Amino acid sequence: MLRVARKYGSVGDRVLDVACGTGNSFLPLLRRGLEVTGCDASPEMLALAAAKAPEAELHHCDMRALPVLGTFDLVTCFDDSLNYLLERDELLSSFEGVAANLAPGGMFAFDLNTLRAYRTTFACDSVTERDGLVFAWRGEAGRDFRAGAVAAAAIEIFAPSRDSGLYERVVTRHEQRHHPADEVTALLREAGLEPAGALGALDDGRLVDEADETAQLKVLYIARHEEGGGGL
Repeated sequence: MLRVARKYGSVGDRVLDVACGTGNSFLPLLRRGLEVTGCDASPEMLALAAAKAPEAELHHCDMRALPVLGTFDLVTCFDDSLNYLLERDELLSSFEGVAANLAPGGMFAFDLNTLRAYRTTFACDSVTERDGLVFAWRGEAGRDFRAGAVAAAAIEIFAPSRDSGLYERVVTRHEQRHHPADEVTALLREAGLEPAGALGALDDGRLVDEADETAQLKVLYIARHEEGGGGL
């Protein structure tokens, strides 16, 4: 990610990771010696992030109402966090918060799920087991999922009880909205950010220069906080 940001002109070592979760997204940046600030709406996830990276500055806040946490050279938001924003105005508010935290010339890098993700991952069922836990994913979308629509999936986690040895079941439901590229571009510009690039993410995580909503699972967007930047 840092290599991509440098390619598009990012300089400096001050990074803000929005919706940082447990910190896995910013740990590689810390290892590169960058000065990292993270924020998330979940106190529980922030506690885990703090345990992993006590040197990171962490804040509890919602990306839909992002306060000014500093002046940063690079702002990131990964793991399709922005797809959880179901309304156009919520995405715009998030972009405006990012712009308020960027230094002149600073870069914003974020990923979004594609049509392919919602027509495949969110349209199927799967069961996996890891470290004694069983995860059941039940997608509620269809193969005919349309651009701009909302998709949902339920995750059931079965964990052995310490007392009885029987399995306990926890269910969470996830709703996401597909954000079409033209809407993303328009909202970035409305927030004062200039779109600079869109890269496709292959299934193995490698990035390619051309994003294809029907062939790749994610698109990585790059935007710049300055006038006159290159367009998508």
